[in-house]
Amino acid sequence: MSAALLTLDQLNAMDAAAFKAALGPVFENAPWVAEGAAKLRPFTSLTALHRAMIAQIAARPEADLIAFLRGHPRLSPETLRRGTTAESRAEQTAAGLNALDDTTVAKLDALNAEYEKKFGFPFILAVRRASLPTLLATFERRLTASADAERAEALMEITAISWMRLLDRVRPAPTGSVSTHVLDTVRATPAAGLGVELWGHDADGKAICLETFMTDANGASGRDLLEGRLKPGQYEWRYDTPTYFASKGYPTTARSFLGKVSVAFSVWNPEEHFHVPLLLTPGSYTTYRGS
Repeated sequence: MSAALLTLDQLNAMDAAAFKAALGPVFENAPWVAEGAAKLRPFTSLTALHRAMIAQIAARPEADLIAFLRGHPRLSPETLRRGTTAESRAEQTAAGLNALDDTTVAKLDALNAEYEKKFGFPFILAVRRASLPTLLATFERRLTASADAERAEALMEITAISWMRLLDRVRPAPTGSVSTHVLDTVRATPAAGLGVELWGHDADGKAICLETFMTDANGASGRDLLEGRLKPGQYEWRYDTPTYFASKGYPTTARSFLGKVSVAFSVWNPEEHFHVPLLLTPGSYTTYRGS
């Protein structure tokens, strides 16, 4: 996983062997996925490339699909001791599977054995985005699934794993951005003149303020933010709601309950637009991913 990201233009210009070498590890022990995608170039976005790679898997007959699932390693300390791919080692180590206590190891071993006996392939989860409690809870839930449902969920997890591995290797197209829009639902009007900050994290994980502005007459950011600069990761909108409600004549007791409202959100695909609406009152707020 090199720090120097490839561009889409570079990938499109590579010969088939170089393309396969660059993207072969994106899918665990399955370089044939990249080999098939190489024939479908050029790609104008990382999203299109990923979809083409997933399509290579979906087109395989059932026996090949099961073999592909069986090519994934167990999520366990034993896997790390015996050795696995560099990508899987990094992901499992980052999830803390190399530092479990004996009780948790025994529980995980039992879950793995039960799962593999029932479904015939290892339990697959995008552990880079899962805490240990999430891992164990997901394991126990999925043990109750039907064979068809579990196969589908395993493939969805592989979709997530492969997307993160692609982002480790290839620079996404500069098409993503973020925006927000706030409605004052007590006054039934846009929340114009509301102070807003957009926060993100630098390479070391330190929170930094990326943008500061006042909402426009429509209660909105007025423009798409971080165009060409959006990266995958965690972001947060911070709204100065106490000052806004004070300017509208709400008394102290009414405007002090929420304090400054913060809405954290994740950018999974930095080629997409992420719009965050906020429906606001002095005593409550509602948010969702908008369009």
